[in-house]
Amino acid sequence: MNILQQSDPARRRYGLAAFIGLIAGIVSAFVKWGAEHPLPPRSPDDIFSAACAPELLNRVAEQIDCSRNFLNPPYVFLRDWLGMVDPNSAVYTFAGHAFNWVGVTHIIFSIVFAVGYCVVTERFPVFKLWQGLLAGALAQLFVHMISFPLMGLTPPVFDLPWYEHVSEIVGHLIWFWSIEIIRRDLRNRITHEPDPEVPLTARSS
Repeated sequence: MNILQQSDPARRRYGLAAFIGLIAGIVSAFVKWGAEHPLPPRSPDDIFSAACAPELLNRVAEQIDCSRNFLNPPYVFLRDWLGMVDPNSAVYTFAGHAFNWVGVTHIIFSIVFAVGYCVVTERFPVFKLWQGLLAGALAQLFVHMISFPLMGLTPPVFDLPWYEHVSEIVGHLIWFWSIEIIRRDLRNRITHEPDPEVPLTARSS
């Protein structure tokens, strides 16, 4: 398999790909959220001691929650990397429920990856293998299993519970599959032409 095999330059539509990625990123964020309801990735019984100490600077002891369910990756990223005192502060309320900065981060994360996927696949069609599932598996590996532990957003990968791996793997596969479905459909409808295909030598049977 030649993963560097590229599409025909005349058929690349980078601007359109970025626009479609924006749409796919917003829609697929809801898909990723939905996957976490039947398969929650973190338990309120799992304690994240390494990320708990900074909470003493922001809250009184009685209000501190050291569970991984509370100290989730977006929360720790906003607090430790962007310096936000309360990542759970409301951006707006709807029907009496607050939508917080953790939720905003979730959507931005989805948009960034969807735009990146749509743009990259214009040039390297191989990443569309298995209708985007290959890209979803790679994202799970490099983000949740490598980058997040190195950044201190999660405990070391071997300390993570089995159910978190199951939830994240399933969530990422469904997430990227939905991005690819939206990407392919919108691109074909707008351009009235099929998008650059996965090279024959790299296709699965």
